[in-house]
Amino acid sequence: MKRIYQLFLVGLAMFCLNQTSKAQVEPGAFGYYQDALRFSQYGVYGTSRFQALGGAGSVLGGDLSAGILNPAGLGMFNRSQFVLTPSLNFKKFDVDFLGRNIANEDTKFNLANFGLALNFNKGDLEPGPWRGGTLAITYNRVNTFNQQLSYTAQNDNSSIIDAMLNRADGFFPEELGGIEKVGYDHFLINPIPGAEDIYASFVQGFPSQNERITRSGNLDQFNVSFGGNFADQVYIGAGIGFTSTDYSYNRIFTETFDDPAISSFQIDERLNVTGTGVNLNLGVIVRPTNFMRIGASFTSPTWYNLSDEGDAIYRSEYKNYDVSNFRDDQGNRLILEDTVLNSLESATDIYFSDYKIRTPMKLNAGVAFFIGKNGFITADVEHLNYSNAYISSLDFNSESDNSTIENIYQSSTNIRLGGEYRYSIFRFRAGYASLGDPYKSSFDGLDRSRSVVSGGIGINIGSYFVDFVMSQTAYKDSFTSYTFADGTGPTAVIDNKLTNASLTLGLNF
Repeated sequence: MKRIYQLFLVGLAMFCLNQTSKAQVEPGAFGYYQDALRFSQYGVYGTSRFQALGGAGSVLGGDLSAGILNPAGLGMFNRSQFVLTPSLNFKKFDVDFLGRNIANEDTKFNLANFGLALNFNKGDLEPGPWRGGTLAITYNRVNTFNQQLSYTAQNDNSSIIDAMLNRADGFFPEELGGIEKVGYDHFLINPIPGAEDIYASFVQGFPSQNERITRSGNLDQFNVSFGGNFADQVYIGAGIGFTSTDYSYNRIFTETFDDPAISSFQIDERLNVTGTGVNLNLGVIVRPTNFMRIGASFTSPTWYNLSDEGDAIYRSEYKNYDVSNFRDDQGNRLILEDTVLNSLESATDIYFSDYKIRTPMKLNAGVAFFIGKNGFITADVEHLNYSNAYISSLDFNSESDNSTIENIYQSSTNIRLGGEYRYSIFRFRAGYASLGDPYKSSFDGLDRSRSVVSGGIGINIGSYFVDFVMSQTAYKDSFTSYTFADGTGPTAVIDNKLTNASLTLGLNF
């Protein structure tokens, strides 16, 4: 590590996780742009049948997952139904950092789905094209945020103190903010007497770095929906969705030094976000022939009201270091005050803020082809534009976060394919989904698109049915431990494999 690190690019971006090559992250952005994406993305959800088809069930009908995707499918019910879907999630995260690969795993049990459909169809002998419909109340866990990451590696390229020096130079001590202000308060970086906008550090060598990141929480949605039936050929539906979320994040970053002055420096960050939202959905399905169905649905933006709470604690463990020993090559003291450093700890105030997020709307189109009574194949195409998300608040200026949303996110198309083969009381299903990358390629060049492979089996004995599914979602992500003024920093790439096993228990009545 250099004792004096001259600034060549000056920036005021706050120290924030997951900012990698980020010229597109606007100075002054608080990181809420990450929430705009987090609460816009849905994972694998719904009944086991729906999951086994890769989520490609918008025009099939007769499944309670229609309540959240295309409520027109509720119009195809001919009796009432209750379903319950417990689920087990196995998550594996392979972290690649500085040439080292570290595996992390996590397993959680949850309730993925339940719902009640109340059918109000007319009798077969009653006249008129209106054949009645079905009211459904459904719950779906549409995303989970559980993730545990950790790594330990020797970084022979930089320390967070280098980033503090780089970001601080060119600013006087009273102008410092973010992680560079912490470095100044903890004597990790020090202004040079006579040139107080240039900084130096007495810490030598490169550190061993350890980082632990724990995320937890869920995104849930309740829907109240109705689907109606016109002449067994046209089905229409509408519904309202109520979302709730609880997201928690904790990060502990530690640098350990082989240095006569200091043992370690640590950052302990915490964030909790809670909130609720509401959205609307409309859908239509047409059956032009007995072997074909086509349809489309619209889901409005979700309007969220969110609250967050967070703080950070910083710790430096010194070895009784006398700052009078820090001198330049001519023997002049670089820290003029007299003090001996031992343990230093500082903390931010606990901050609270209330804010609103509007997520993008979704457009979906689907088609299904039936092979007599032996099964079907189906496909869905969904489109949304993540750059249309918007943040507003009276507690902070959201302009930079909204500009960042426009800079780094893009429109995305999701394609889902599925098929089912029927043999007697058995149902055999398979599916595949390709979910587009929400980030522009100019962001950091990492492809964050997701692929989902699924398969399942079901047994239907009339009044009762049981469906089982196994699915795996694979995608890449990244996080950056700290950033220099130009937005670069040591970046870890995470290979995520999320395996889900769900069992749906159903009752027709």
